Amino acid sequence: MREKVGRAPRTKPRHRYGTDLKAVRHLIKPKNWRVRNKLTAVVLIPGLLAGVLAVVSLSRTVADAEDYGQFSVLARLQQPALALVHALQEERDTTAGFIAGRRKAANSNPRRQRTEVDAAAALYRQAADDMDASDDPQLQEVLSAVTQELGSLPALRRSVDEANLTQGSILANYTAAIGKLMRLGPVLAAHNGGDTTAGQVRALNSLSSAVENTSRVRADLNCVLTTGTFLVGQFPEFAGAVARQQESVDDFMATASEAQQSLYANTVKGASVSTTQAIQERAGEQAQSPRVEADAATWNKVSSRRIALMREVESRILADLITRSGQVHSSRQSAALWGAAGLLAVFLVTGSVVTVVVRSMTRPLKTLRISALKVANEHLPQALTRLRQADIDDLRDYRATPTAVAANDEIGEVAQAFDAVQSAAVALVRDQAALRKHINGMFIHLSRRNQHLVSKLLSEISDLEQHEDNPNHLARLFRLDHLATQMLRTDESLLVLAGSDTGRGWEQPMPVSEIVLAASAEVEQYTRIDFRPSQGADIAADAVTDLVHLLAELMENATVFSSARSRVTVTCRTDSDRPTDLTISIDDEGTGMTAEKLATVNQRLASALSLDPDAGQSMGLFVVGRLAARHGIDVRLVSTPRRGSTALVRIPRNLLAGLHPYGPVAQEWSDSGSADQPSTHPVPAWTASSAPVSASPPEDQPAPAVGSYPTTGVEPIFGSPQEWLAHRRYTDGMHISDRPSPGSPPVPHTGSDTLDDLPTVEGQT
Repeated sequence: MREKVGRAPRTKPRHRYGTDLKAVRHLIKPKNWRVRNKLTAVVLIPGLLAGVLAVVSLSRTVADAEDYGQFSVLARLQQPALALVHALQEERDTTAGFIAGRRKAANSNPRRQRTEVDAAAALYRQAADDMDASDDPQLQEVLSAVTQELGSLPALRRSVDEANLTQGSILANYTAAIGKLMRLGPVLAAHNGGDTTAGQVRALNSLSSAVENTSRVRADLNCVLTTGTFLVGQFPEFAGAVARQQESVDDFMATASEAQQSLYANTVKGASVSTTQAIQERAGEQAQSPRVEADAATWNKVSSRRIALMREVESRILADLITRSGQVHSSRQSAALWGAAGLLAVFLVTGSVVTVVVRSMTRPLKTLRISALKVANEHLPQALTRLRQADIDDLRDYRATPTAVAANDEIGEVAQAFDAVQSAAVALVRDQAALRKHINGMFIHLSRRNQHLVSKLLSEISDLEQHEDNPNHLARLFRLDHLATQMLRTDESLLVLAGSDTGRGWEQPMPVSEIVLAASAEVEQYTRIDFRPSQGADIAADAVTDLVHLLAELMENATVFSSARSRVTVTCRTDSDRPTDLTISIDDEGTGMTAEKLATVNQRLASALSLDPDAGQSMGLFVVGRLAARHGIDVRLVSTPRRGSTALVRIPRNLLAGLHPYGPVAQEWSDSGSADQPSTHPVPAWTASSAPVSASPPEDQPAPAVGSYPTTGVEPIFGSPQEWLAHRRYTDGMHISDRPSPGSPPVPHTGSDTLDDLPTVEGQT
């Protein structure tokens, strides 16, 4: 196969279409609809179907109203049309006698009838011009034919006056014009005017045909009586006209209603009618006679009277038809208007009812949803946050917030159930708060008891150390002393976690160098700690014990999570950005932490007042964080440029009794240089050197006396276990309940967490 080159492959964002398709499928499923949409659909779908049916019915009513309106217009057009027909009939019949009398009889001249026809034609044209026949081809055809016949009427009249045509041709032209006008009747019958009006239209058309046939009989017999006898071909025409007359009358009587029949019978009667009938019968009997015995004037008078009576019935039927068609049109129009108004009202009322019902369900649901979210996102989290606070153990003021749903339906029952759930949650929170309070009380009670026992143990160990001369036994006592000190730190950490104080206090400011010394004395690997002070300061008395505990935690962590051959450096300085604060940094050379781990640790230090599920695995973090938060101290961990981590402890200005330059001070001891009793003016057991030295000498070699410890220019905090023990004895007064007297040297409080509780300060668990 050949491959096409030069065209990049066409890529399609299928994921976009896939996402859209999933969204469409999700919305199609009714179970994913909102309650508002479901309720609307339940009412809207039947409502739309009913609305469609109502619109169809309304459209039919409107169409019927339009048909009835057109029917009413055509019915009104029948009046000038029939008036014109009657005028043409009069002109035709008069013209027939005028032609038969050889145009000599002055009383048979059709001038008057022609004037009446012209007047009737003018009225008809005016009515026809006002009609809109654009949607009715049949009506257009009839109106066009009538207009053409009326246009040819002047020529027909000239032919009569000039005798250009025969009598039969002239009468046929008049009859054709009348026939075109009478075609409006079938056009009217073709339109919808209702069942009642349809019967009237049929009766009217039949009666109009009867009138026309009667007029034809009058015209034919008028010609015969004018000449006195039937000419060749006249009798068959006369007999046919009489037969058509009787047929049309019978047709009218068959199609007319009882009222119309009664009207016709009561109107078309009298001497004129009977005389007309008698003259017709006599003429038929004398058809073969040389002369018909009848007077033309009498015939013309009585036949015209009969035709007038028939036209009176025709006019009354037409008037009733026009009235009924107008009423039907008005009723249909009103029905259409009322139907439209009713349909609109039904839609508005239905929409209003649906809206009210939907709102009566969605508003309580919305209120319930808002209440549930408020409880879930605000009330319960606030209660849990308060529950996690170490200094908040009482939630008796916490109350369940009932939902603002006042309904007795199923939604109200759901709201009541939610209130019950919320009340149960509130009761659970209160129970947890009470349980936490009891547990904290047990922790405090047990820690106090254990603290008292450990203090007694340290006092006993101290007495044994003072009377022991064997180096091996003294070393074992030293280890027991250190373990007991760690147990005491654990008790104090439990007190901090339980939200209580350690029960220790201090009465006067203490130099920061003494605080660092007291903190390092509580660290197991104290020989790896170097101190590089560049700024001296005195710490306020109320923060001394907690600051010692805090620094001991951080130093212990730095020694545990760094190499045994590495050093831990403690510095004390002021920063240029905040010169009034004092910053203590503790640098180690451990494995360090990632940026994410550092952020997590610093977050825990900043939010240590709130307990979380990881509090049990990182008590050191929470102890440091709570001690720092208690005094407004800022503690955070940062990465060092090379390796390891640095703990920065920023002490605010309100905890500093004073700042002063730091310098080396000679250490003096009383009581013949004994390492067990400090002098009245204690000083740090280190020099102000800028670089550390190696660890202390082995324990199996005797250490020099504290007062004569050699100075190499750079020394660690403690040079030997015996020096550490000397400082431990220096702080024994802090581990028992006795407080130092005003004349005694300041004794720092030393306390730290156990090594097992500190790993997470370096990000390890």
